[in-house]
Amino acid sequence: MSELQAKLIFQQLTQAFAASPSFSRREIERRQAALIERLVRHAQANVPFYRDSGRLKPLFRADGRFDLAGWADLPMLTRNEAKANEDALAARATPQDMGALAAYSTSGSTGTPLKFRQTLVQRVASEVLIDRALRWNDVWPIVSFAVSKNVAPSGALPPGLHIVPPDIGFDEQIATLRECRATHALTLPSIAAAWAEAAGYGALPDLRAVLITGSVLAPDVRARIERGLGAKVVSLYSASELGPIATEGPDGRLRVSEEIAWLEGPKGAADALAPIRVVVTPLYAFATPLIRYAPGDYVRFSTATAKQAPGLRRLEAVIGRSRNLLRLPDGRPFVPSMIRGETLAKVLDHREWQLVQTSLAEMTFKIVVPRPPTSAQTQALQAYLDAALPAHRTAIAFVDAIANPMANGKPYELFLSQIAPPD
Repeated sequence: MSELQAKLIFQQLTQAFAASPSFSRREIERRQAALIERLVRHAQANVPFYRDSGRLKPLFRADGRFDLAGWADLPMLTRNEAKANEDALAARATPQDMGALAAYSTSGSTGTPLKFRQTLVQRVASEVLIDRALRWNDVWPIVSFAVSKNVAPSGALPPGLHIVPPDIGFDEQIATLRECRATHALTLPSIAAAWAEAAGYGALPDLRAVLITGSVLAPDVRARIERGLGAKVVSLYSASELGPIATEGPDGRLRVSEEIAWLEGPKGAADALAPIRVVVTPLYAFATPLIRYAPGDYVRFSTATAKQAPGLRRLEAVIGRSRNLLRLPDGRPFVPSMIRGETLAKVLDHREWQLVQTSLAEMTFKIVVPRPPTSAQTQALQAYLDAALPAHRTAIAFVDAIANPMANGKPYELFLSQIAPPD
């Protein structure tokens, strides 16, 4: 398809998605069910991984009719399983109305890179929802877009798109952003925080927004980026192979991308605030269908009623991967929500901290402080941790540094489990 046709698809999808934030849950689920049926029938006929395994059989009655009631009987597709079946997951044919195919690969930051393909419609649909998030946050339009990524382009980059390699010096990265007059940039939180420190306020006068993805965004890191760069932070929860699963909405909360992804939610109100394993089906993934895909992440849904865009479910937080997920002594996952940077600062002046679970019953709280604490300060910190983590024995470790937060562009993790099984 030509660039003109891609623009036409963008306009059509923008119009089609405009009403969905106000839809009822029933209407959204009805539309998702129709898209899921088309995707499943396509995968059953054209994708060897599904066609030859009988994996989708629970969704079909004896007479061939589609029945979504069998959805829970489908096995989850883990990332490791997807990697092991890359070729078999590639559709041997794709619907003509989905447009041209393009091949991609994940960054490999969580393991071996996963190769996948996307249709033009799937790619444009993701762009439409990111565009909506920018409008919601009053940082639209994009004039010059910089992406922090190591790539080897096979051809000329599209106009207005610029690559900022994350493995060059931060002064060089800032110079690249300044030279291309980037109005928007996409990067990890640790990279953006380093830009804020290296550039300083006003050094990037064209920069309006920093889109953050690829890692959990802590509130204090968000504030540091916005304060240092003078640009709005817009949070995205996305994956290369899936697109934006959720984008920051008009109220500052992540809104599920209901139009392009079926994100399975809590089974009941009692489970709503508990960490939930991400199981998602990208609805336009006709080139590499990932049905009931579990990338290894955990999220927490919000139970509050939204006044704006009420049709889109909200996420309270993206907790991260299994290595971030802490567990109670009985094995249930939990979020240490009582430990927060602002309350911790009132107990003890510090620079960095990290909570590491070493066993089901024990934690180690690593903390970097500018000066040796007094006995009273140490006792106050221990009391704070005992109150925040009553089910665990928590030891304090004063350290010189948690880790190099800029190593390979990856931040250290606030919560780290040494007992969580790998996905």
